[in-house]
Amino acid sequence: MAETYPHLGWDPTPGSPAELAALRARLTASATSLGTAHRLVDRLLSESSYWTGEAADAFRAALDGDLPRYLRNAHRSLTKAAGRLGAWHDDLVGLKATARRYDTRAGLQAGAVRTAEARWTAAARNPETPEADLRAAVTAVNRARTALAGTRALARELEETHRTTAARIAKELDAATDRLAPKEPGALDKALGWLDDNLGDVLAATSATLGLVALFAGPLAVPLLFVAAGASVGALLLHGRDPKLRAGLAAGPGDARFWTSAATLTGDAVGTLPGVGAVAKGAAVTAAAAREGGAATGLAGRFASESGAAMGSFTEGGTPVATWVAARTGRPGAATAIDVGSATAGVAASGTGLVADEDDTTARGTASAVEGARAVPELGNHVKTGADLFTRAP
Repeated sequence: MAETYPHLGWDPTPGSPAELAALRARLTASATSLGTAHRLVDRLLSESSYWTGEAADAFRAALDGDLPRYLRNAHRSLTKAAGRLGAWHDDLVGLKATARRYDTRAGLQAGAVRTAEARWTAAARNPETPEADLRAAVTAVNRARTALAGTRALARELEETHRTTAARIAKELDAATDRLAPKEPGALDKALGWLDDNLGDVLAATSATLGLVALFAGPLAVPLLFVAAGASVGALLLHGRDPKLRAGLAAGPGDARFWTSAATLTGDAVGTLPGVGAVAKGAAVTAAAAREGGAATGLAGRFASESGAAMGSFTEGGTPVATWVAARTGRPGAATAIDVGSATAGVAASGTGLVADEDDTTARGTASAVEGARAVPELGNHVKTGADLFTRAP
């Protein structure tokens, strides 16, 4: 709501410090998110150096190139913009405090003008008023009016200071994006808009990619799988609120959209199970230790170690299909090959939602079929592993 200055008659310092503070907070939060995304991409690129082959090259090509630079530059750009808005907020608070003082002063002076004019009117109407008193009354009126005009002139100068300061801040905001944000008009806005519209699919693709990387990550596999499970949780929440997917489920099994939506949500749900199961196992063991009088200082470490061990259980032995094929063929390496192939197919299927046209029913239907075919054995493996974890003695 605009601030009013009734005695000045206008607002010499338009603007809302509260709205500026809120905008600065949003820009700061966005800059922080972009910085986190940039560090994650850098980490994924550096930790993929041991992974070789066509899939590895495709993975690095997808993350390398302009993306890290755009993320880094956008982070810097928004950080600078937030700083400039913070400076303008502080300037505006000071300018408004001065405007309020001028308005208070103008109110007192306007009262003095009314009093002086009333005395002059009374003196002028009285024929017995001495000439000296009339001149004194006129002088008092002129002095009061001059004082009020002087205060309003100061307010006009304040208004000009506000205008020049605002223009300087505007130039600094433009400079904050110079050589930092993508040069194409609206490219950053388009990218952020696309990310907002497709964040569920991005998280699903991220989860699938991390699951594939974890197969080659050695000791890093467990933390990568926790991140992948977290991405699946986010994808499930976002997809669950997606009006298109909900409309597809409501269409019923006779509609192809039903199976596409069901496959997407099932794939997200299956991806969350290792993380949920591992955390639940760690919490159960830690709670049991606490009931037995375990030291509070060791409970956090116990939770972390038990959760990590439980997550490792989800990666042992591969899926039932891979294990069965390895046993039938007598080739232990067949299980790994099948798991890698399945994970690669999962990455391709989840990426289809990002690259295929909305009307490309063939591509999207094929991706849904792949997701469904992968989800069934993975679900069986996760359920079996989870049952083993909670029936096994701690």
